[in-house]
Amino acid sequence: MPMSLFDHVLASEDLADSLVLPLAQPAPPGNFDNLRDRLNPDQLAPHWNTFFAKAIDSLPENVGIADTAHMLTAKFDELQQTMGRNVEDNGVTYNLYSDAVSQSRPWAVDLFPMIVTQADWHSIRAGITQRAELLNCILQDVYGEQQLVRDGLLPSALVHGHAGYFRAAHGIKPAGGTYLHVAAFDLAQGADGQWWVVSQRTQAPSGLGYALENRLIVSKLFQEAFNALHIERLSEAYAAFVRSLRVHSQHGENARIVLLTPGPYSETYFEHIYLARYLGISLVEGGDLVVRDERVWLKTIKGLEPVHVVIRRLDDDYLDPLELRADSALGIPGMLQAWRSGNVVMANAPGTGFLESAAVMGFLPAISTHLLREPLRLPSIASWWLGERTAKDAMLPQLAQHVLKPTFNDQARRFVPAMGQRLKPAELAQWKERINKRPADYAAQAWLPLAHMPTWRSSAAAQAGGGHCAPIGSQAMMIRVYALSNGPGRWRVVPGGLTRIAPPGKEVVSMYRGGSSADLWVMSDREVAELPVKMAYHRTEHVVTSRAAESLFWFGRYTERLDNSVRFARVILEALNNAELDLSGATLDWLHQLACDNGLVSPAAPTPKNARVLFERALVGALPDRRAEHGAWSVATVLDGLQYSAFSVRERLASEQWTLVNQAQQDFYAAMQGNQIKTHQALQALEHLASQSMAMTGAQLDRMTRDDGWRMLSLGRQVERMGTLACVLASALQRGAMDDDAGFALLLECFDSTITYRSRYQQHRDVYALVQLLVLEPENPRSLVWMSETLMGRLKRLPSSPWANVETEDIVRSLPEYWPADELLQWAEQGNVEALAATIGSAAQTAQAISDRLTQQYFVHAHADSQAVGS
Repeated sequence: MPMSLFDHVLASEDLADSLVLPLAQPAPPGNFDNLRDRLNPDQLAPHWNTFFAKAIDSLPENVGIADTAHMLTAKFDELQQTMGRNVEDNGVTYNLYSDAVSQSRPWAVDLFPMIVTQADWHSIRAGITQRAELLNCILQDVYGEQQLVRDGLLPSALVHGHAGYFRAAHGIKPAGGTYLHVAAFDLAQGADGQWWVVSQRTQAPSGLGYALENRLIVSKLFQEAFNALHIERLSEAYAAFVRSLRVHSQHGENARIVLLTPGPYSETYFEHIYLARYLGISLVEGGDLVVRDERVWLKTIKGLEPVHVVIRRLDDDYLDPLELRADSALGIPGMLQAWRSGNVVMANAPGTGFLESAAVMGFLPAISTHLLREPLRLPSIASWWLGERTAKDAMLPQLAQHVLKPTFNDQARRFVPAMGQRLKPAELAQWKERINKRPADYAAQAWLPLAHMPTWRSSAAAQAGGGHCAPIGSQAMMIRVYALSNGPGRWRVVPGGLTRIAPPGKEVVSMYRGGSSADLWVMSDREVAELPVKMAYHRTEHVVTSRAAESLFWFGRYTERLDNSVRFARVILEALNNAELDLSGATLDWLHQLACDNGLVSPAAPTPKNARVLFERALVGALPDRRAEHGAWSVATVLDGLQYSAFSVRERLASEQWTLVNQAQQDFYAAMQGNQIKTHQALQALEHLASQSMAMTGAQLDRMTRDDGWRMLSLGRQVERMGTLACVLASALQRGAMDDDAGFALLLECFDSTITYRSRYQQHRDVYALVQLLVLEPENPRSLVWMSETLMGRLKRLPSSPWANVETEDIVRSLPEYWPADELLQWAEQGNVEALAATIGSAAQTAQAISDRLTQQYFVHAHADSQAVGS
């Protein structure tokens, strides 16, 4: 019987139980079920009842229960699709196998959040605050008096034998006595709902950026439930973290903060971009920083600028090749000495990695009582270091009831925890043998059945499962909670964090092995402001790092190179297949040189004058070839270079720009599939790619701020354009391609100036008019003079511009805008093509000289000793 509007409003919470529970898979026996009420499993937990009731409230009224259930599943399907589009549009990725270019995948986030009640959160917050303080005290002792080791509370072999312990850091006291500025704790819920600390991350904890992105996406989809449950906001904790870092620095509010990333090949590179952008700080790689006089400096296009705080996402051993791994290309030589001298704050301090060992967990209860004079408020899962004989002897008969983990970090990178319950007798025997040989390498933890949370599988997935698969799944999960420094000796626990979900049917939570994530909602006992608290950032001058400037410069060059390569390939293929064009031998030779000079074919390819079909096949076959062999780099390699340079500065690009670059590459490869690619197939792919190239140009012109970074991008385009088109025009003159109408018309197409020429000169064709339009016309963006004037305009606006110095005067005077126009036109009128070709060809050398000078001045800082600023 249809419900009335009044009944619908009153009964939405009652409906939630009757509608949702039949759609939901229960947790396996022995695992805590977060969806259901602890005391009455036939009802939803109160907070989940409110969550689903708000979703039901948004459905149409006056419908039956069966229709309401159908509409509810349709609504969740729609929300899941919206969420997927948001993830794709925002470019949120998690890069598998450390291959950012070819193996990145969309970030996996579930539709439903994990909801933590206020009572649970009070316990978690108190326990995490205590643990952050405890770990910091342990670090103070280990790198100080080492009383814990002397008293036997922490085994020496576990500390000094761990690669995460830095002897070089002993005796160093960081600012405020704070070793840890960020600590992450993985928590699991037992069968009774009790929360346990399973592991801790102290070296370079990940997930803060993904937690923000999950919140941004999921909270918008369930805004009514988000407000009704009084969910805590995240932003103030991040703001306090930034303020704390400034307080720890002797430069206070004027401290420059950077986030140090391993670079684009890091699995979590997107998070580094997102977090740096959210905090309003510079994202840097090791090559962006240099140590001079025990101080850290940021290489910018304005010179060297001081750095006072480094939030690092780089592992300890890669940090400084002088004192740590000598083969590290990611670190900064001298960084440890700068930190040792107190000239830079590092979050976190080097040498905190040994605390991540599962073996350390077993010693924390006694250490807490000793150092803090109180027991742990939040219990650790029972842990044993098998390097202790008594622990090893006790554990060996009980391995089947425990989980085996590595003691040391170097093992952890390739070690999959062994679940004793899943090991066969022969495997157990092998593990016992390994432990007896090297007991110190292993730790054992108690087995804890992970709690389950509801996840949305979609109604389509349920139907695909033959009706046996509920649309609301039940999957194992853990939460990662973060403690952030809030000034010396103070901590703030982020009221939220990252929920990590195991793959369906699995009990191991790992993003590497197909897991996903969920937003973590923390309920409050008060109404929270609808708008998140604005972060009170200290306003700092925006800087363009030398690395970013170089990547933008090459992003511009590759964009222009793609545009030229596609145009030239189309011009050549269309000319060869146009029966109405009478191509002379000189024109065919010029087309061959055009293809060779721009990497469209190998110089070994036959000329079209001698073997037109073979030349055409060589050109078409090279277009999708990424091997760049025999001097033919072609379009595919240009697309690879374009993507890599764009990825290197992804934090500066709108998501549409990044998506466009990726889409262009994918579309081109898809269109050029097949063993025997036909010319018409290649032309269609090139035409589509030309449209995408135009869109990239439009995005660069209209969607980017006109700062020094954009000027570098524009300089890259103009340098590439002038160098390429000058060579094209010079070779056409030298080869005599303009002596026949076909060659003349093809040259205009290469310059994309056919329409302009016809509007000015109709059918009149001579070298004099061509020089006027393609060399001297200041209003034609494809003329050499226009490129020259644009280059000088951009160069003069660069910081510390060297272009008025005597050193660069020769370069400046060789630009086309300084050429004698009357003399060029006289040569054109007299038919002196040799002099014209030589002068025009010199523009390519000038473009290369400008590129080299930019590299020395702004990218590698060849004269950086005199460029330190802001000291």
